[in-house]
Amino acid sequence: MTPYQLMQNCLIVAVIFSIYAVVVRWRARLSFGEIAARAGLVLGAPHFYLWALAASVPMALVGILASRTTSTFEGSMLAPYLNQPASASLIGAALLYGFVATGFPEEVLFRGLIGGAFFRRFTFWRANVLQAAVFLLPHLLILLIAPKLWPLAVVLPFGLGLVCGWLRHVSGSAGPPAVVHAAGNIAGALAVLNWS
Repeated sequence: MTPYQLMQNCLIVAVIFSIYAVVVRWRARLSFGEIAARAGLVLGAPHFYLWALAASVPMALVGILASRTTSTFEGSMLAPYLNQPASASLIGAALLYGFVATGFPEEVLFRGLIGGAFFRRFTFWRANVLQAAVFLLPHLLILLIAPKLWPLAVVLPFGLGLVCGWLRHVSGSAGPPAVVHAAGNIAGALAVLNWS
């Protein structure tokens, strides 16, 4: 992921959150702290991060397995790492890609803002399925360039959405789901590096 793409992803989420904060502040007269909590921008209790670390192990394994299939397609986010010699700079880039460029911004958007709104309005199960379905939609765009990935492109994002949605709901924070989300992306990027 280039620095431009990294900035772009963070900026998109920052703009969306800013619009949300202005609207909620204007309509509901909430403080910035209350708005941040609604969006999951709070730390949450430490034990939820332990749960996130436990969930990160299977997510990393899924990321490694999925990377073997998805990294070879043109336009893949893993293409910059594919068969590149492992180096400190590429490992650092994989960490930035996994957490800063994808994990945290996507969790703030999908689990923090969208999931938070759904969890306030619907039962847990309905809200969790809805936010996971919304998370799935942009991930289906990969099918435009790699239609044969359809089972993977449906099951992985939807499953990740359900797990991260549950974690967001019980923790009240986008932090623990971001750890889980990042684990799969980082492991996938590291798996396609040439470690020999």
